[in-house]
Amino acid sequence: MMATEIQYSCIYDGYKDTIQWVVFCEEETRIDLKKLINILSKYDQNEPHFLGKALRDKEATIIHHFKFIENPSKFAFPDFAAGFAISRDLLISLQKKIRSEVLDNNFSIDPKHELALYIWKDGEGHELTEQPGFCTANPGPECATLYTTSLPQCGSPVDKDDIYIAVKTCEKFHKDRVPIVLKTWGKHVPHIEYISETLDNDIPTVETGLPNTESGHCGKLEFILKRAATHPELISKPWIVVADDDTVLSFNRLRRFLSCYDPNERIVIGERYGYGVAKGYGYNYPTGGGGMVFSRAAIEKLMFDGDRPFNCPSLDTPDDMILGSFCRGLNIPLVHSPLFHQARPDDYSEGYLSWQSPISFHKHWNNDPIKVYDTWFKEADLEDIDGKEYNDNAQQNKDKDEL
Repeated sequence: MMATEIQYSCIYDGYKDTIQWVVFCEEETRIDLKKLINILSKYDQNEPHFLGKALRDKEATIIHHFKFIENPSKFAFPDFAAGFAISRDLLISLQKKIRSEVLDNNFSIDPKHELALYIWKDGEGHELTEQPGFCTANPGPECATLYTTSLPQCGSPVDKDDIYIAVKTCEKFHKDRVPIVLKTWGKHVPHIEYISETLDNDIPTVETGLPNTESGHCGKLEFILKRAATHPELISKPWIVVADDDTVLSFNRLRRFLSCYDPNERIVIGERYGYGVAKGYGYNYPTGGGGMVFSRAAIEKLMFDGDRPFNCPSLDTPDDMILGSFCRGLNIPLVHSPLFHQARPDDYSEGYLSWQSPISFHKHWNNDPIKVYDTWFKEADLEDIDGKEYNDNAQQNKDKDEL
């Protein structure tokens, strides 16, 4: 749950006379209330306390704007999956701060880190206190919270023939990036196309007829969405996925994940960022590098809406951002999942990834993408999951007993 101005206002205005603590958590976080009350009773509600499971960067990372570049691990931020607690005193001071100043961040990328920075206030505010009772995986007897759900569990995986994946590429990456996709996750996808400005029969590619751009690539996304909406072999596909040529993902995990969603509902799924959201005028958008998933209904709405069909202002407009603005205008929900990742594994805290079964990572830069695939995804993609329900009830029951 992201602590926005509206949420803080609702909490403060509704409970200001009785509240002692506010605990934020994810919808699947499990809580032992007696243990939680016991933990909170050790702290004074009338003092500023910010408690949770501490995450730390092991290196300066782009998703945190390379903050604390000299010593990234010194700054702690909460794992929302484990939950975090804010005392009454801190809540009141944050409420006053929110109402008296304008937030200055244009982009919302990682709310966990951004919230901790806001509370820390360049060293003038309050740091996160690491409290071992807030837990995710591998719970101990001290744990008051638990979060171990790594993949949704909604029955049999989506049939592999029901997913079409379009990989955005260009001629200069035909010889280095595309072969890695072909060697790793791409070979497991029966309906995959490589979309480029140049025809290359060795891959093969689908030629867009558009010049390549150094950034943005909106024209390429528009080409893909039009193709998915009109090509005779694609119009029956319930799910359309757009990936970059340096996206690394697990096709089997994607199939399991999509079993929880209805392609007849208008949704776009991925890792959700925000532009101008904190200031009240912006919109959310799905990050392209981690993969963008479109339901068939969303494709139909985007491409055939009579008033505002999807189109690019220019070929190099940022494709994921313009997509977000169209989704907002067309009331197409953007579903965020923390299992999609816009960056490399090294850009995320080890504690954050410890409870996940990731679906994707992004970037070949400064890492070995084949090693990333082998470490995180190879075993999952080699598993025969056709016709099998994904069910980790045994593990969940074990975790419940431990909690």
